[in-house]
Amino acid sequence: MKDNSMTVDDTNEKTTINIAGMHCASCVASVEKSLKNINGVSSVVVNLATEKAYVSFDPQKASKDNLKTAIEDSGYEVIGMEEADIEIDREEHKMREAKKRMIWAWIFTIPITLWMLPMMIFGGAMHHSIMMRIYNIAVIIIAVPVLFWLGMPTMRSAIKSALHRSANMDVLIALGTISSFSTGVAMLLGVPIANYAGISAMIMSFHLTGRYVETRAKGKASQAIRKLLELGAKTAHILIDGEEKDMPIDQVSVNDIMIIRPGEKIPTDGIIIDGEGSVDESMATGESMPVRKKIGDEVIGATLNQNGLLKVKATKVGKDTFLAQVIKMVEES
Repeated sequence: MKDNSMTVDDTNEKTTINIAGMHCASCVASVEKSLKNINGVSSVVVNLATEKAYVSFDPQKASKDNLKTAIEDSGYEVIGMEEADIEIDREEHKMREAKKRMIWAWIFTIPITLWMLPMMIFGGAMHHSIMMRIYNIAVIIIAVPVLFWLGMPTMRSAIKSALHRSANMDVLIALGTISSFSTGVAMLLGVPIANYAGISAMIMSFHLTGRYVETRAKGKASQAIRKLLELGAKTAHILIDGEEKDMPIDQVSVNDIMIIRPGEKIPTDGIIIDGEGSVDESMATGESMPVRKKIGDEVIGATLNQNGLLKVKATKVGKDTFLAQVIKMVEES
């Protein structure tokens, strides 16, 4: 994660950008450099684990379209711009996809490896035999799906990075695998050179294994954020014109009056206007003992009302709540 120490004005606008295609520190540096070069951008934090950029900018000098264009011009894809959207399902899908690619890559590569061993030992004795020619052709054929099907995202990333003159790890993998694979093609065309096409499949398989480990680590970070999200209440009892109505938490507004019964979670941050009781704030403060609350006291969303009927006026909702700020800190860490 990179952070540039630039002065942040209070009038600046902050936004979170979801970015696809970042895989290494070089990718982070490239995105950060592109954003910092925009006039009006005062602060940039790029997080590789969550694949997000947190940008503070002067809306009078720069716009979100400028930020998006700068990232895309660096060879990466912008898949969303918002304050702090948590795309957990997307991360879990990427983890499953990376695992599938890794498994299929080794399904193709292991036979190549097993076949290469005897050919390396006895290859000299059958250099001009039909068996050696079958081996050379078969290795090239088996390596093709590993490089150009399972490894296609890596190849596309390498091409985009090269076109934008910003080399990353995928460029190195592409150079190594294409060079190795080319020896096999050249040998079939009559060039007196050893066939290393099987090595190209091995390089790509090891790379895809590393990519899966990386994606799995990101998935665990997303799962940690999911657990934080699950702490919050899903609905709230809102007092409207003297009647109590159930409302989804995302429809609660500031100054709404919430009814919280014993055993229920407090839907969002607020202040008690009627009633008193004990509130379990351990999820926020770590304090195991319940805290006594009365009229005028502030309460934190997602904490548990243990006893007493409370009427609470909502003071913060959505991304301004304590829980949302904790999640944002986890994302940026």
